Amino acid sequence: MTAPTLAMERTALAWRRTSLGAAGCALLFAHQVTRGGWPIIMLPLAASLAALLLSFLGWSRGRALHRGQVTAGARVVVTTTLVVVVIALIAISGVLVDRLFD
Repeated sequence: MTAPTLAMERTALAWRRTSLGAAGCALLFAHQVTRGGWPIIMLPLAASLAALLLSFLGWSRGRALHRGQVTAGARVVVTTTLVVVVIALIAISGVLVDRLFD
């Protein structure tokens, strides 16, 4: 382990911002489920769960970096990328399904 540096602090803060952004997206998708605007409720519900997973990953990674635990975060970065892609695909398919039923 190395001593905490400003670069680690910036990275930890970036992960926290990612966590907050994902939590906000999860709330928006959950709101869409309750509003009933989409014909298929499973799409925004799945996106909400994926965003909550992303929020947890970002929070835990930021916390670990803030404590000075410097580890190779390749697995977390790959997981984060995959979750963001899944959320984007769900959002795009939700918009397309919504257009089909309009």
